[in-house]
Amino acid sequence: MASAAKPVKKPSATRSRKATDAAEPPPTLSAAHFQGFAVGLITGVIASIIFIPASESPVLANESLTTITPAGQIDEGPRFDFYTVLPNQELDLNPNIEPADLQSRNEGDAQYLLQVGSFRQQADADRRRGELALLGLEATVEAGDSDSGRWYRVYLGPFESRSNMARARALTAQADMDTLLLKREAPQGLQ
Repeated sequence: MASAAKPVKKPSATRSRKATDAAEPPPTLSAAHFQGFAVGLITGVIASIIFIPASESPVLANESLTTITPAGQIDEGPRFDFYTVLPNQELDLNPNIEPADLQSRNEGDAQYLLQVGSFRQQADADRRRGELALLGLEATVEAGDSDSGRWYRVYLGPFESRSNMARARALTAQADMDTLLLKREAPQGLQ
């Protein structure tokens, strides 16, 4: 007769660690642990005594701050000589030297512009000017001839203040447009 085979029970995929944790006792410190700790402690103390020079010792460093005054009093702490040195110094104020002009320099001498592009085709330059208009910036297109042909350059400015220029530069940078800061002499009639 054929006997029925017993099904083999497979182990569970998620084992409980409770059974294994209960069987192992908690770790204890042995004599070897204490010996290693003692050897490390003694080695550290000896190394600090041998390798730290006396001038770096915190105890000796504090002693150098203590001074004895001629009157025999003990003066502890750092001395600051500038209290006695500064009042005795004289400033040379020559009346022939004029103070610096704190006003902005002649702004009529130069104009600052931002070049936002240089194109071979006027249609491309007008397209860039339109993109700048959408950002709220007023641009101009100037045509110029060079050795390599005619170029159409797109400019922003001239700017009245540095903050206006920085604002325009930030807006163009956010729109992934590179800028070039240019200084141009102002026309004689605008000075």
